[in-house]
Amino acid sequence: MSATTYRFIHTGVQDAALNMAIDEAILLHHIEEKVPPTLRVFQWKQPAISLGRFQNVEREIEQEVCARENVALVRRPTGGRAVYHRDEFTYSITIGKREGVPSGVVAAYAYLLQGLIQALQHLGLNAIISDERVSKTPSAACFASSTQADLTVDGFKLIGSAQVWKEASLLQQGSLPLGDRAAEFFSLLRFPSEEARSQALAQYNTKTAPLHAFAPQATWGEVAQAFRLGFSSFLEHEFVPGELLSSEWDMARQLVAEKYNHLTWRKEKVTLIEHL
Repeated sequence: MSATTYRFIHTGVQDAALNMAIDEAILLHHIEEKVPPTLRVFQWKQPAISLGRFQNVEREIEQEVCARENVALVRRPTGGRAVYHRDEFTYSITIGKREGVPSGVVAAYAYLLQGLIQALQHLGLNAIISDERVSKTPSAACFASSTQADLTVDGFKLIGSAQVWKEASLLQQGSLPLGDRAAEFFSLLRFPSEEARSQALAQYNTKTAPLHAFAPQATWGEVAQAFRLGFSSFLEHEFVPGELLSSEWDMARQLVAEKYNHLTWRKEKVTLIEHL
């Protein structure tokens, strides 16, 4: 394990494009060994949908409804399906092989899952890794699908995460819904009919639940602290509160202009794992 101090960063409330660009800037700095492993927590200036790297926005998202409701659309550097960022907690962790993370997306995700389990323990929740069969439901929503690596509490999925490897470093992004915004979210997704939308929402509600269904008093700040403690405990290395480097901010702003202000970029050689 590296002796370098790990960073815990709260970058505050930012717009959707800058939020995604900051994560990539951290990843690129970590590849070059300019920054240590970083756990980042962040918030959104307006309701937003982040799209998986290869998701088809025209086929899966009601863009006119999003525009009318002032919901931002942004593409993530990671894979998977759509995530609704409203009344939820968002995190990212950037780390790599030199810190002992196992090679391969599946092994790395299973490894970091232990940090999430310990984070939820700090919130009084006993999460387990589901052994349920893989299920891909006909929905653009991340949480509508299930895998053998889902974290569940009382049978309900709480956290969705996605991962991308670039060289020997990885970025994992994830979302923990705090309140129930499922119906609102599904109104922004494209379905062949209203009946199909209702059926998909009903199925979604049988599999997922927000944090406040189990810990109704938990605040965003308490969740952030639980994640810091959980990952610190699992990795046996404290994540110390810190700040982004000026070069990370500069790179993030450049990435916004060149990449994240657009939904059309998708091509780049990376290794992805979808939302689990």
